Amino acid sequence: MEQDEIGTVLGIRGKVVAVAGGGGAKNGMGRATALLFAKLGAEVAVLDLNNEAAEVTRKEISELAEREASAWQVDVTDEAQVDQTIRGIVERYGRIDVWAHVAGGHKGATLIEDIPPAVWRANVELSLTSAFLCTRVALPIMKSQQKGKIVLVGSEAGLSHGYMSGADYASAKGGLISFTRQLAFEAGPFNINVNAVVPGPTHEPDSERDRADGRLPKVPLQRFSRPGDLAQAIVFLASSWADMITGATLIVDGGLLIARTDYETYVSKHKRPVSRGEGTI
Repeated sequence: MEQDEIGTVLGIRGKVVAVAGGGGAKNGMGRATALLFAKLGAEVAVLDLNNEAAEVTRKEISELAEREASAWQVDVTDEAQVDQTIRGIVERYGRIDVWAHVAGGHKGATLIEDIPPAVWRANVELSLTSAFLCTRVALPIMKSQQKGKIVLVGSEAGLSHGYMSGADYASAKGGLISFTRQLAFEAGPFNINVNAVVPGPTHEPDSERDRADGRLPKVPLQRFSRPGDLAQAIVFLASSWADMITGATLIVDGGLLIARTDYETYVSKHKRPVSRGEGTI
């Protein structure tokens, strides 16, 4: 089946999709998401603070998907810039069907007592407030259409703790999960779905980097996520196949969050399968 046909089956073809963080300069998720939407027949607006990265994504879409995209330089923590950009997208395309908020990240990582208040505020603004600023403008547009899909990107730090980050990032991403549920509740009566995707460690395959990361042995699927894995999850939640899913948090981490130990240790501990009546693991 051709990609355009797949896009039609998923209800993606012809949709207007805005991807915040679509430059994907940090880990490639935003770029992979924008490219996949375009390959499936969507009209894509690529938003990013890094204009050069946004232009790279736009050009890749033109070359690989054989369709034109648009690039928008915007600081998603700046209310005025967000308002202006979203209104510009609506002026160009007439509507917004999907908002994929892949923008985020964190600056620095330290213990709570060592976090400067300015760094705390910056990380909360980038990972939580930016989602609020963007969706508060996109939501009325989708309400007027009586339809829309919003997908936010969280982090396992918001469900557990900040393994590689700190309390500022973990708190912001935890707030994003709560924000997802609240937004889903308010948007539901207008036929708008709101969900979150939570990635684990995500990057292009890198065996040396993977070996150096102590978490890899605890991933049941024995590999870290790739940008395309997250892109597919986002596209699914934005598709018609997910029309009855809202307020959900989809974890895309190969099972890392559920693992307490690595498989080798687990097997060595249990010399044989535990049968009924012999206790629990």
